[in-house]
Amino acid sequence: MSGNLKRLAGETVIYGASTMLGRFLNWLLMPFYIRTILPEEFGVIVNIYAVISILLVVFTYGIETGFFRFARNEYKNDVFKTSLIMLTITSLSLIFISCLAAPVISKLFYGGKYVNSLFLVGLIVAFDSFLSIPFANLRLKNKSFSFGIFKTLNILLCIVFNLLFLLIIPKLINAGLLNNSISEIYEKGNGVFYVLLSNALSSMATFFFFIKDFTSIKGSFKVELLKNLLKYSWPVLVVGITGMVIQNSDKVLMPKILGDNGFKELAVYGANFKIGVLMSLFIQSFRFAFEPYFFKNQEHGKESYAKVMEYFVFFGIFIFLGVTIFIDLINILLTPEYLYGNVVIPYVLIGQLFYGIYFNLSLWYKLTDRTYYGAIFGICGTIISITLNFVLIKNIGIVGGALSILIGYGIMMVVSFLIGQRYYRIPYSLKKILQIVVIGCIFFVLDIFITPDTLVLKYFIKIILIFMFVISFLFINKTLKFNSLIKCLK
Repeated sequence: MSGNLKRLAGETVIYGASTMLGRFLNWLLMPFYIRTILPEEFGVIVNIYAVISILLVVFTYGIETGFFRFARNEYKNDVFKTSLIMLTITSLSLIFISCLAAPVISKLFYGGKYVNSLFLVGLIVAFDSFLSIPFANLRLKNKSFSFGIFKTLNILLCIVFNLLFLLIIPKLINAGLLNNSISEIYEKGNGVFYVLLSNALSSMATFFFFIKDFTSIKGSFKVELLKNLLKYSWPVLVVGITGMVIQNSDKVLMPKILGDNGFKELAVYGANFKIGVLMSLFIQSFRFAFEPYFFKNQEHGKESYAKVMEYFVFFGIFIFLGVTIFIDLINILLTPEYLYGNVVIPYVLIGQLFYGIYFNLSLWYKLTDRTYYGAIFGICGTIISITLNFVLIKNIGIVGGALSILIGYGIMMVVSFLIGQRYYRIPYSLKKILQIVVIGCIFFVLDIFITPDTLVLKYFIKIILIFMFVISFLFINKTLKFNSLIKCLK
């Protein structure tokens, strides 16, 4: 038993580390993009990748979860082949559709530009959705190391191609080291095209990592099995789509709502949103640890879930304070024309924290087999967020986009808590959680109003504020007592 737990822990670390590394490396492309391509082009990139995030969920249609459910030893080869053939059909269909639709979409949303880039969108989604099953198969076979290596190589290849197309080739052209024909071909593209081309090439290269699996595939395609897969997976699809729509509808709609200056405003919003999404790295790490924890350790009792929530809120507020208090240091990543977008960062951080709390709360409907509530909450949150996008972005600009996410996740969080306490009551200490939040808000406000003249004093105070927040939590949690602190100071 201990051997299995050690293997589970080791695999969790590998999956988590590779995913976090990939997300962090991808996150670091933002400061590179804003220094190498035009703001309007970066705005288009933010817009297109929001669409890609939604399309990836649609064109994998939850089948990865179904694959894990049905890939039992006696017919796992049939499940693998059936899933792969189905994804092949839908992926090839998407490539064909993108060829036909790219000119039309270009005219409707991008003023007739970026036709070739839109075709690459179809190619990226097709390859990435198709590869979801080979990657799932690695996890099924407990090949966590291969999974981590392949995921990391995919990101590294994307970075290499970005550096090649956006930095190295332009320098070679400027230095006169490339002949005129190559220069003419290169100059027909643009920043948007080369960013997407880098992604498409890295995805296609990843396809070849699995050639051995494709050439030695066994099993049979079974229609009945496919029906069962799709029937099982559709609720996952609903939850996935609603989650992606809430997270990305602001970036999809903003250019249309704001009009002529929409893509430039979206560029500023997208760059600052990336900084706020630092909270999501913490939430993703938490998910890797928490999901197996509560499914495998239900005997620990509801009190342990309540304690986990307290620590989760503490770390979430700690990250919020760390980013907002030291925002001037983080702003090194941005260029001057993007700095006014800092105003959205607190809203993005809190919105992501609300989503993390909502995920933490979601264990009640998972443990009571009422997973349909997840779909209901997701649909309601989507309707609220999209509606607010139209209302708020039109009236208050980019801040409206961040607020729509915050309010959407906030309502989902509150409703999930209220309904969850009826079906699976957990003794959350709302008093302690509220104390943590209020103290965090106090330190956030203090940082705004305390503005010392010297740089050394400024950062000394900032460090003290963070330190005092940690001390406050220890007092609230009764981990540290006042008398003990006085003795330590003496």
